[in-house]
Amino acid sequence: MLTLHLKKITLKFIAISDTHGCHRQLALPKGDVLLHAGDVCNQGDKNHIEDFLEWIKDLDFEHKILIRGNHDIDLKTRNSLLNLEMPKGVIQLDHSGVDINGIPIWGIPFPLNWKTRTWESIPNNTQILMTHQPPYSILDNPPFSPSIGSKKLLKKVKTIQPKVHLFGHIHASYGKKEIDNTLFLNASAYKASKNIIINEPFIFEL
Repeated sequence: MLTLHLKKITLKFIAISDTHGCHRQLALPKGDVLLHAGDVCNQGDKNHIEDFLEWIKDLDFEHKILIRGNHDIDLKTRNSLLNLEMPKGVIQLDHSGVDINGIPIWGIPFPLNWKTRTWESIPNNTQILMTHQPPYSILDNPPFSPSIGSKKLLKKVKTIQPKVHLFGHIHASYGKKEIDNTLFLNASAYKASKNIIINEPFIFEL
């Protein structure tokens, strides 16, 4: 796991997800670390990806961490559209982690192939978990539909109990819940029917 150090003991995290090419509509508060839980672009739009990377590299955060969403995949080849060199200060997690000032962060993106989907790589000491998909029964309800989150992910999260579990994917379930020792954040920012950002970023400190 990569280890990075900041001078501050308490870090301010800004958490977002599902910006779908509308990232320039965001009004981000100041913070130390920006977290993005996937769906940078919309429907595999490569122009969105390129513009997003131009945008994020200039943001005033010490570190910027992101994972891939289901829209960040080429619809024909099933390859990641985020397989580019990340700008300086931007870290993409893919079944991997980074330690910032003693805070272990682990990220699991949307799978390129469903057969390779697994939650077993998540270390037990993870304090911030980033997944694109939500856990079952927690902020995972599409409109007029039952829960569609992952039961295996929920089981893993209950076992390791990270301080924060950040995800998105289900826009209609934007919100936060604190259950046992974990703060669950569905940070989906985008409203598809209007093609705009409607939800505020979440802020937390560790």
